[in-house]
Amino acid sequence: MKPKRLLIAVALLAVLGGAVWYTRENPPADEDVAPKVVEFDEDALKSLTLHQAGQDPITVVRDADGEWEFGGGLDLAADDGAIGQLASSLASLNADRVVSENVVEWGPYELSEPALSVAYELEEGGGELHFGRDTPTGSGVFARLNGDPRLFTVYSYNKTSFEKSVFDLRDKRLVRVDQDSISEVTVQASGRSLAFEQEDGDWRIVQPMALRADDFTVGDLVRAVRTAEMTEVLDETNDSDEYSFAKSLATVTIQDEAGSHELVVAKSGDTYYARSSDQAGVYGVSSTLSESLDKPVDEFRNKKLFDFGFDDPARVEVRDGEVAATIVRADDKWVLESHADREADSEKVQTLIDRLRGLTATGFPSNNAADHAKFGLAPAAIDTAVTPQGDEASPEKVAISSPESQPAYAARVGEPHTYEIEQSAAQSIQTALQAVLAEPTEAESADPEAEGDAP
Repeated sequence: MKPKRLLIAVALLAVLGGAVWYTRENPPADEDVAPKVVEFDEDALKSLTLHQAGQDPITVVRDADGEWEFGGGLDLAADDGAIGQLASSLASLNADRVVSENVVEWGPYELSEPALSVAYELEEGGGELHFGRDTPTGSGVFARLNGDPRLFTVYSYNKTSFEKSVFDLRDKRLVRVDQDSISEVTVQASGRSLAFEQEDGDWRIVQPMALRADDFTVGDLVRAVRTAEMTEVLDETNDSDEYSFAKSLATVTIQDEAGSHELVVAKSGDTYYARSSDQAGVYGVSSTLSESLDKPVDEFRNKKLFDFGFDDPARVEVRDGEVAATIVRADDKWVLESHADREADSEKVQTLIDRLRGLTATGFPSNNAADHAKFGLAPAAIDTAVTPQGDEASPEKVAISSPESQPAYAARVGEPHTYEIEQSAAQSIQTALQAVLAEPTEAESADPEAEGDAP
């Protein structure tokens, strides 16, 4: 390298080294730390009031139990979650930046008579936050805190989060039901009357007749009613004749430990509306609420033929014509009791159990026991029984029609109802039974440990 180039390189290194030293000794201000506009412990907030130009102030107050309620004589239930979000947004409000440390004239920023202010009271002290006009870029809003000479800009969504109406902050639930104590539900829709009862977390259909219920589907019905919300206020006093319930779409009654709660849904033109026993008035609702209530009884029925869960049963019995097997659980293996206690292949037994567990109805052609013969169930081609674990467990018995029929049919023994099932489901049980009873091949019956000891 030529001496001149070497000197230039050394000089550049010296300059860079000096820059690194200066930067280390004089670090730049952390511009990523947003200045605080408001900061307090959210639990210390006792009340807040929204002042919006041209509207009555909205005040919410925290009660002795820590729940939010409306103040100012407004007799409405408050949405604790919605107000909690307001409180959280206010308790830790960051600015985008500080525009000025000392402003005397607030008019140019529309902060002398702001269109939106939030006054808040703490356990000790309080304050008032003002929002002004948009910034020139349109991405932010000018803001100030009462008594603070600084001018801030905050993001537009900070202001939007406080632009709330009474409707936004009220409890919009139409019925107020205690989920844990619901015992009965009745539904009247499309000329049908359905009734459900719950005991120990399990639902059953009691009207139009006693039927096994699908817990998830009935649970969805209850959830639809319990979480139903008004979309608008149509008639707060319920004095208007404009909204008639003479021809309602659906009427639902839920019984909990507090008593009976009724919800009635109707429609006029394209407007769906409802009234509730829990509060006076007529309120707009979504069309999906009516749809979730207007379902035939078959949609609420348990479509599984067997109720045993995912634990291994204690005993499985299957008869297919002249072929039969009784399989019992013995310690950690399955034994063919019907075949001199021969040990059964656990995977093949598990396949048979899975086929029985998964037996599912695709329809309900009859609820009359006299029709069993018509569907090939008296007598049945295949008889099955599954006994769960437990000393007092009783076997569940299911009769299945010939796998040659399309579709096939099944019935729970002792019950009048006929279930339509897939032909392939019946055939898969037949095939799984044959696999369990098949004599093991030489490879399957060979003892791996004995083979390992062989010379």
